[in-house]
Amino acid sequence: MTVLPPQNNVIAFVPAHNEASVICSTIESILTQTFKVDIVVINDNSTDDTASIVKSIAVINNRVSSIETVDNKFKKSGALNTAYQSVDLDPYDYVLSVDGDTIIAPDLVEQALIEFQLDPLLGAVCSRAGVVKQTTKTFFEKLIYHWQYVEYAEFDRSRIGQGTCIKVAHGMCTMYKVEAIKAVMERRKDIGKLDCTVYDVHNITEDYELTITLKELGYHITAGFGMYAWTDVPLKLKDLWKQRVRWLRGGIDTLWEHGWNKSTRKDILNAGLFWVMLLFQGILLGYTLIDIFKGVFHFNAMVMLVMGIMYVDCVYTLRYVQDPKKWDYIIRVTFIPQLFYAWFTIAQLVYAYYLFLFKPNQEW
Repeated sequence: MTVLPPQNNVIAFVPAHNEASVICSTIESILTQTFKVDIVVINDNSTDDTASIVKSIAVINNRVSSIETVDNKFKKSGALNTAYQSVDLDPYDYVLSVDGDTIIAPDLVEQALIEFQLDPLLGAVCSRAGVVKQTTKTFFEKLIYHWQYVEYAEFDRSRIGQGTCIKVAHGMCTMYKVEAIKAVMERRKDIGKLDCTVYDVHNITEDYELTITLKELGYHITAGFGMYAWTDVPLKLKDLWKQRVRWLRGGIDTLWEHGWNKSTRKDILNAGLFWVMLLFQGILLGYTLIDIFKGVFHFNAMVMLVMGIMYVDCVYTLRYVQDPKKWDYIIRVTFIPQLFYAWFTIAQLVYAYYLFLFKPNQEW
């Protein structure tokens, strides 16, 4: 039988920038946890009603409080650092970081605490990556939504095989051990990054950089498959492109900054493998186009085998989708829409490398 720690030794930090439409739902999902949690909402340069909504909730619930960022130019990482600078962590054992547009399941905190009890070296555990139901106005928005709906399940699938060394404890919902957070604070001081309390404000993928730092400090990082959380996703291709290029560019910068070590070598090797596979795909496509131009192209056994493996892998991901809809099946079973999305993803990564090589200033 698992014995949980005393109630109320968990504090949640919720960075929020213009989240008036969803912040009530986010706070409510934390307040209704099976394990009591104190909540601090960091209102970060909001121009809507986020601040007044949070303050009205705080008036009627003493477990909710809010702080304001002042001249924060470092987006989410700056907002979270403001919380770490303002709140005394000594009464707490764990910090739950939840995005202002994310809803968490009622037992998420309880599930996270069980993960920590199972592994004394665990420094952080992230939730499963779910997508909230969103209203789509056009066919293209529906397609983009369901592309991501299944893709987030693919993220979960990839974490299953990574055990206690997952690539990133994602920013939408992760619980950290306070002991580990304090170790990061000391690391920042030791290397002279005094403006980076916990999160590296000079990195545009703050969650990935923090994950790498925790690994370097000897902590395990895992995903809790009993921890459910849901967030919204971009519905415009332009917004999706911008989000993913930022993720990928920040990841490249993080690996460059930290260099080759035990905590980064797998990710660096995977980055190299991408270029090898892209080269082979380019060669295969080139030969195929030449054969088509000559009128001699035909599917040989090897091509059919490779395409068959790709198809089976594509459809298999549906097993990990939460409450799949017919559109999720259509995208994966018909294969062609997913193939276009795969090319779109490759283009994002190639562009991210271009930015890394020729545009040194990171942009949100």
